[in-house]
Amino acid sequence: FSGDLSRAEKDAAVTRFRDEVDVLLSTGSGGEGRNLQFANCVINFDLPWNPMRLEQRVGRVHRIGQSREVFVFNFCQAGTIEEQLLRVLHDKVNMFELVIGEMDAILGSLPETGDFADIVLQLWISGRRSGAPQKAFDELGEMLLAAKRHYLGTKKLDEELFQRYFEV
Repeated sequence: FSGDLSRAEKDAAVTRFRDEVDVLLSTGSGGEGRNLQFANCVINFDLPWNPMRLEQRVGRVHRIGQSREVFVFNFCQAGTIEEQLLRVLHDKVNMFELVIGEMDAILGSLPETGDFADIVLQLWISGRRSGAPQKAFDELGEMLLAAKRHYLGTKKLDEELFQRYFEV
């Protein structure tokens, strides 16, 4: 499954995956616009630096209509920027325990401006120059943790203020 397929070819690939074959190998284009809730496993070989893209990939499988537990495996090489980023997202933010969409709200309340991938790249470069990439990513983790706390506080306030409007 890749971006150079026509719409009909993409539809056929998804249908074949659902009905005939056990594995769908996809480029990044597979993370957009397709419902794959008939599957229950996502294996990421090439991690995107932006956690929203990672969340989007998982969201193709873990969505309304999913009746099975979803398994996500993220592969990365030791000592790389991907390993550092995955550690921060897993250990500090508990990204994979968040509800789909919450990561966007957390990233939106970061004090840093600019694209998240650019922030990560600059941290990696500055961390390598100073000889402390782990420290740079720990600082990113603390920023994300503070942003998560801010988001959760806002979410709690919203629930308290608007609870009666959402009760059935």
